[in-house]
Amino acid sequence: MLRFPMANKCQLCKEILSSQKKLVIHEKIKHRNNKIIPHRKLLIQPSLEQITFYQDAFIVLVKKHLGFSRHSIGAKQVSIHAFPKNIFVFLFENEPSFRYNPVQRKYFCFFQGEAGEQRLKQLVNYDNWNMRQDPKLKTIGYVLFMDNESSYRVNFSWAQLEFRENERIFQCGTVTCKFIADSGEFSQEPIISQASNLLQVHSNKNPPSDGPAQKNYNLFYLGYLSNKLIDDYIIIRDVAHK
Repeated sequence: MLRFPMANKCQLCKEILSSQKKLVIHEKIKHRNNKIIPHRKLLIQPSLEQITFYQDAFIVLVKKHLGFSRHSIGAKQVSIHAFPKNIFVFLFENEPSFRYNPVQRKYFCFFQGEAGEQRLKQLVNYDNWNMRQDPKLKTIGYVLFMDNESSYRVNFSWAQLEFRENERIFQCGTVTCKFIADSGEFSQEPIISQASNLLQVHSNKNPPSDGPAQKNYNLFYLGYLSNKLIDDYIIIRDVAHK
């Protein structure tokens, strides 16, 4: 009877595989959408101070990657080293997209479209975490969640890095966030001509060379619009109708 190392035992279904490679394949096939964390009871509840510290760090890094020109758009990635595992689990374990890979000791979670954007605002405790504005130039850089063609994901992952030396094992947890950044300009005048679109955001993602108007993005990106502008628009519209 063949005996295989217990290191190749699946933590989820207890099946023992003949190699680490086969264990990885086994998990990908049979436990692809796994949410179970076998060691969950060992993870300590993080303090509010700890959670706030890493929420703020994430917001700062994202905003540093947002710009106001066509050169600022595209795929972006931010990483926070020495990010505690228990904070990642605390923030994301109840999300529908949360996944855990035991053999690779990796955690995953993603947010997509308008619903994903609103949910992340709650999780990081700041409504404007995904945008950066320049009022003087009337430009804005933002994390892209949706446009007129499709929706986009913001992907989070946590992985444990190891370094072995002198019979010691050094470990460090790293969280990585991948997203698409976009930028554009916004115009607040003339208001009377914007009856169908109160405010237009012009994307720099595919800038035209001559003439054609740039793509208009959905109004949910315009949450930063002031109440005063909306009131002014309503007043002008009512006067026009009279």
